[in-house]
Amino acid sequence: MKSSKRKICSAVALVLSAMAASAAMAQTPSLIGGGSSLVGPSINAEIAIFPSSDGSITYFTSSSGVGQTAFLNNEASAFGATVTGTVDFANSDAALSASQLSAYTASGGLAATNGPLIQIPYIVTPITIPLVNAPTGTGPSLPLDTTNTPTVALNDADLCGIFSGALTNWNQVVNPDTGSAYSLNAPITVVYRSDNSGTTDLLTRHLAAVCGTASTPVASGVTFVETQNFKTVFPLATAPSNFIGESGSSGVANELTTLRSASTAAIGYLSPDYTNSSLATSTTAPAATNNLSVASLLNSNLPTAPAGSNVNDIVPTAAQANTAVKSFAPPTTKMLAKAQANWVPNANNPTTGYPISGTSNIIVSQCYANPAANSPSPALAVVDFLTDHYENSSFISIVTSNGFTTVPSNYLTQIEADFLGNSSGFNLDIGDSTVCSGSVTGR
Repeated sequence: MKSSKRKICSAVALVLSAMAASAAMAQTPSLIGGGSSLVGPSINAEIAIFPSSDGSITYFTSSSGVGQTAFLNNEASAFGATVTGTVDFANSDAALSASQLSAYTASGGLAATNGPLIQIPYIVTPITIPLVNAPTGTGPSLPLDTTNTPTVALNDADLCGIFSGALTNWNQVVNPDTGSAYSLNAPITVVYRSDNSGTTDLLTRHLAAVCGTASTPVASGVTFVETQNFKTVFPLATAPSNFIGESGSSGVANELTTLRSASTAAIGYLSPDYTNSSLATSTTAPAATNNLSVASLLNSNLPTAPAGSNVNDIVPTAAQANTAVKSFAPPTTKMLAKAQANWVPNANNPTTGYPISGTSNIIVSQCYANPAANSPSPALAVVDFLTDHYENSSFISIVTSNGFTTVPSNYLTQIEADFLGNSSGFNLDIGDSTVCSGSVTGR
């Protein structure tokens, strides 16, 4: 990948005067980005070890919806009223919609001057189902759980019922390992994301794929669709009285720990870095203090297991999420690769692995302005950071210790060939001189 960095650096050097380049040698670009709270702990830890000689980066942890809005409008104030400057990148667990992509490239859209946007998978993640004051489990324990505590097993019917409000007590929820309802008589409080959330998007993407059949009933009036706004699945966008909305992953985790202390049975959805140290081993991740139990989920697409068996109950590890995602393939032709929607694998109901799996994605521009005060360029800084993220062992260690994996090898190969370099010959690479020229001045 060093060769791709040299190519971009050489291209940028052509547009700099010798005098400007000499004056800028001691300065580096400052990049601004933000969005997904799911990826916040990981990306901020990566930024902390990114070489200062390559540039400085600030990431504002908010939500996927905020990140998308900030990037698509190049509106730094979306991260906070006092935040100014160029939005160089964003992270979102929800893929950009067809309408968002179309608006960006339409007449009058930012692509005309900023150049095309690039949306590629950043990490692979499971969406866990954390539980407090829950029944005694019969599912497999988490691999790093030294206590070997069985997880509470749930299937799609349980998820559809609980998250639609049709099932409101644990004694209504059927244990897929036994075929009988859990014996615990306890009303269930459901904690959901009140903001526009990519974590919500990944959860509802799965629920939309599996709920609404005879075997997976939902509450009257509820229709699950893929959405960042959880309340919109309910009539009049009003959640049932046993639901509590919280902003951000930390808000959901904090509410669950509060309910645990109050001996209230509750359930929610979170990325692994906000759950427990058996999933996310990083001592700086919120999981280290939250210590939230999580459910195992039955993958109904696996061959039918013997009655009373838990072999199809899948725990939400990074490895199981990777198993779910790696069966999908990235685009390999120029026409398909140019369509950025094709880069996000839709593992909404995977044939194997953990059932609620997906990717958190990074959104960058293909073209960046190169003010004379910056050397190296913002484009080179973005390439350097992404190269370190995907290839540097220290960066990869941060990702895995937060309960994620980097992208499967087939995706990595194409990302390197198409965007971090141009060995594919598609001219989609960041800073490509055939694209980033003339009226396309970059952001």
